[in-house]
Amino acid sequence: MADSVAYDKYMKETIDEGAIDVDDLDAASYNDTYAYGKGVEYGDDDGFSEEISQEDCWDVIRAFFEEKGLVRHQLDSFNEFMSNTIQELVEEVRSLTLEQTDQHSGHAEDRTRRYEIEFGQIYLNKPTMTESDGSSAQLFPQEARFRNLTYSASLFVDVTQKVLVQSEDEVDLNGDPAWVPEFGKTDVEEQQIFIGKVPIMLKSDFCWLKGLDEEMSYSLNECPYDAGGYFVINGSEKVLIAQERMAANHVYVFSKAPPAPVTFLAEIRSAVEKGGKTISTMQVKLFSRNKEKTASNTIRATLPYIRNDIPIVIVFRALGIVPDREVLQHICYDFNDTPMLEMLKPCIEEAFVIQDRDVALDFIGRRGTTTGLSRAKRTVYAQEILQKEMLPHISTSEGSNTKKAYFFGYMIHRLLLAALDRREIDDRDHFGKKRIDLGGPLMANLFRMLFRKVTRDVYRHLQKCVEERREFHIQAAVKSSTITNGLRYSLATGNWGDQKKAMQAKAGVSQVLNRFAFASTLSHLRRTNTPIGRDGKIAKPRQLHNTHWGMVCPAETPEGQACGLVKNLSLMATVTVGTPSAPIVEFLEEFGLDSLVDMQLAHAKATKIFVNGVWMGTHDDPGQLVDTLRDLRRKDDISHEVSVVRDIRERELRIYTDASRVLRPVFIVNPHDMTLLIKKHHVQMIGQPVPQTGEEYRWTQLVQEGVIEYLDAEEEESVLICMSTTDLEQSREYKARNGQINLNSADPSARLKSVHTIAPDTWTHCEIHPAMVLGICASIVPFPDHNQSPRK
Repeated sequence: MADSVAYDKYMKETIDEGAIDVDDLDAASYNDTYAYGKGVEYGDDDGFSEEISQEDCWDVIRAFFEEKGLVRHQLDSFNEFMSNTIQELVEEVRSLTLEQTDQHSGHAEDRTRRYEIEFGQIYLNKPTMTESDGSSAQLFPQEARFRNLTYSASLFVDVTQKVLVQSEDEVDLNGDPAWVPEFGKTDVEEQQIFIGKVPIMLKSDFCWLKGLDEEMSYSLNECPYDAGGYFVINGSEKVLIAQERMAANHVYVFSKAPPAPVTFLAEIRSAVEKGGKTISTMQVKLFSRNKEKTASNTIRATLPYIRNDIPIVIVFRALGIVPDREVLQHICYDFNDTPMLEMLKPCIEEAFVIQDRDVALDFIGRRGTTTGLSRAKRTVYAQEILQKEMLPHISTSEGSNTKKAYFFGYMIHRLLLAALDRREIDDRDHFGKKRIDLGGPLMANLFRMLFRKVTRDVYRHLQKCVEERREFHIQAAVKSSTITNGLRYSLATGNWGDQKKAMQAKAGVSQVLNRFAFASTLSHLRRTNTPIGRDGKIAKPRQLHNTHWGMVCPAETPEGQACGLVKNLSLMATVTVGTPSAPIVEFLEEFGLDSLVDMQLAHAKATKIFVNGVWMGTHDDPGQLVDTLRDLRRKDDISHEVSVVRDIRERELRIYTDASRVLRPVFIVNPHDMTLLIKKHHVQMIGQPVPQTGEEYRWTQLVQEGVIEYLDAEEEESVLICMSTTDLEQSREYKARNGQINLNSADPSARLKSVHTIAPDTWTHCEIHPAMVLGICASIVPFPDHNQSPRK
């Protein structure tokens, strides 16, 4: 009662002061205590706002965790490995070919034969075990834990054997006798040859526990709250710790300290998108002014398998760019840029002696690792290295010299920009330049190595059978224990790599899952590790970087040796599994991309387009292109994992589709009126069935409708993200005051609040909630934004 008297007195005073015009108040809102508060009018349908409240943000977050859980990144990575990567790794080998040499004994059977073995489709069972009496039975995780078994599934592959002989009548494209199937012998197709067992991650698509309800989980002695994301190896639970590494196919420019002869260094670690993950490094070095006049400011390149550094102009000539003017055009896009051309003068002078492609190739071949070759062989050797080992991520096929020459020129251009103080040197600790390898990529590297071992054994067995004229049986040739034991050994010990070369292997990749508390288990499944020496004195890699915001928890890291090297992902951070870049490249070509092959000097001002680090070409209207790509991503036409980064200052547009980038979700802001694209009705739809399909409206639908999008650390640099909807309100008020937006034109009581702070008035995105920067354990701490009471 006292409260209502006080309220009436307050309202009377306010009305007397003229703050509220009574005529504008209808009875309902007069009695509504909340009508003039900052909050949303709950239960007041007349003042219903489509803008979402703080409470709605938590509903969105709830939807995220209900659908994704906390170890989704582990499961997605493993599912991608099992569903796609294994098949790709098997197809990499394609076929084994053995040619039997002619014995010339006069027998008709002694014609030269060619034996071919082709690997085809991969098949996978659900986890099973074989009992001592030879019977097979389903294997559930709890039984594997109790009986010290490995929770793994059998892997099978289709194999085709062919026997070919040379035909006297037919010739192939090179004019040699063609290989045809031997008369009377058909291809032997063996279905589903057992090649080994692969450990299965709990709760992944290949696990018995996937999609089980609470009752079923209890009946299998499993906890329904267990998140999965780990393996059971010899009865103990193992988790794969995500490994942090530098991104491949990125050009990095660093400066070197004075005593070194090199002042600046540009380097790239190339890795092919699909196929052998062999990394080939290439460096371009700018040498300082030495005492001798000859080597003043020359630039040289370090090529793989070449002992000495090669002057850059000689590399250009070996790539077929011979005239000096063309060489300069590939490096310096503007001939009015005198300082840059001056820096290239010593390079031109240094390579003056070599004015021919063949001589340049011979020059490189002479410095190769193999010595004592003839000139023709040296030239071929140099050509092979330029084609297959230099910048393999661009292409390893013939006819890619133009593209490689432009990319090589771009590397030198970046080096010179840094040397001329026009561009800062790269930050090694920028999180956008980092990749985090989860179970998928880690197991792929291991499986690739083990499968190669299996194929080598098959080849040796085939050789033996042919020499001894025995019949060849593929099942006898395949050693299934290679893959089974190799994967089990690495997961059991944590030494990631070959068992025989245990010294070179990375240690501690797989760890025993921490079961101290529920939170510590979840935290362990979201942990990342940086594999550098723990006793290193450099502080930089251990420090919290600005780009870690929202991706890595700022608080949860161990004390002591591993501080800052062992990190934990933030609550809403996820890791990409990688999508093919081909559709993006096709789209770019249709959208007016000027290819490098016919690039003109006039295009020096155009924006360079990179896809996963490969320079695809240039474009004249990058703004339009970026908008189109982002629209396609928001409409779910291209994967939400793709990131589009426009660097206006450097005139570059970088598109990434590769695996192992860390992403986080944010709300999208409508650029025209500074409101969120997500509205009240979206939030109210969560958990309801979708009218067209009948499936439940969840987080995925919010992403597909383009109201939420995922950003990685690199794309975050090119957007403006506000902390809360309050910032958007202020921005709208600011614009309304400046006449940019007509706010609440129909509302007679609209008043403008004076803002004395200087704040940005344009936003592109908004945080779902700032609390999401923390990881699992830091989120449990109450009032983490306050000092502890005893510490006052």
